[in-house]
Amino acid sequence: MTEIITQLSNYISRLDWAYIFTFILISYGFNTEYVTGLFYKIFRFKIATRYRVLIIGVLYGTAIYFIRGYAITDVEILLQSFVFALVFHKLLLQKTIRYLFQIKEPKPTAYEN
Repeated sequence: MTEIITQLSNYISRLDWAYIFTFILISYGFNTEYVTGLFYKIFRFKIATRYRVLIIGVLYGTAIYFIRGYAITDVEILLQSFVFALVFHKLLLQKTIRYLFQIKEPKPTAYEN
């Protein structure tokens, strides 16, 4: 049991937490109704939220890779952080906030239908 806890704590401590939190904030910002509406006005096509988040994560991860001067071995850490951010945000953070504040599921915007 201690070996499992040790491995789990090593995994969690290796994640890029700055990337995780800023990625979640940026994704929230780009998925607001105003920004999606503006994107639709400019480009005249809709992208589902899951694909917007995927595109944002890949572009932001690539930018972080070059800005921080990571080596090729650090790509795995960024990829693990990206996957963890998706799971952390969707399963834990979003569900917990909705449960605590009794927020109903949001209706899809006119641009997501």
